Amino acid sequence: MKIEIIKEVVVNDKNELLIKVIGDGNPMYQYVYREAAGVYWDDNQKAFKSTPLNEWTESKWFMHIKDIVKSGLNIELSFDDNLKWNNISDEEIINIKNALQHGV
Repeated sequence: MKIEIIKEVVVNDKNELLIKVIGDGNPMYQYVYREAAGVYWDDNQKAFKSTPLNEWTESKWFMHIKDIVKSGLNIELSFDDNLKWNNISDEEIINIKNALQHGV
């Protein structure tokens, strides 16, 4: 399994959650859409992204994207202490970190 390090998690002006990775990613990441799960690869941003956040929270989308990328592309998304959070509430950041820590 390949590991990609997340450099930033952001909600953009289109209300989409983006999980930006360090580096350029891989051209095969574009095929994540085939999972038909509302997860896409944005090559310009070098990020996996959601459809617009409507009914789901940022933390639910984060875990969904992480799971789809793992099952569909065999890639584990991981992050280090340099991760940046942009336009995400402290509560949602805590929810994401807790879910990752407990393997949810």
